Amino acid sequence: MAKGPRIVLGAGAVIHRRGTMLVVKRAEAPHLGLWSFPGGKVEEGESPLEAAVRETKEEVGLGLKVEGLFDVVTYLPDQLGEGNWRQVVLVEYLARPAGGKVVLNGESSDFRWVSPREMDGLDTTPQMKACGRRFADLGIY
Repeated sequence: MAKGPRIVLGAGAVIHRRGTMLVVKRAEAPHLGLWSFPGGKVEEGESPLEAAVRETKEEVGLGLKVEGLFDVVTYLPDQLGEGNWRQVVLVEYLARPAGGKVVLNGESSDFRWVSPREMDGLDTTPQMKACGRRFADLGIY
């Protein structure tokens, strides 16, 4: 039997500027090689918001001006790859960059600023295209 929690809480950020969103290409499993938003696991003793800010700084070197909750998405074990037995609940915040420049830490192999339309052409994690459409519906520029 697998050890550890069966449900993992994660947090991330939909970072936007001038109608585009920052996406990163994952260099680690799960979803190796797919595009996603920066984010990661909420650590013991921190809130999802604190985790989103910390993970963004660690992964892409940016500070954040968080504007609010964007979405809560769930990845079931079969969406995370073969042999995965955990469910991930991911809290996504809408934010603008606030200091720093994009510098990847090795968890990602590439980054892009993409419009919602451009996201449709990327190989993304399962929930990304729906998030891109939701961002487009907000009409933020």
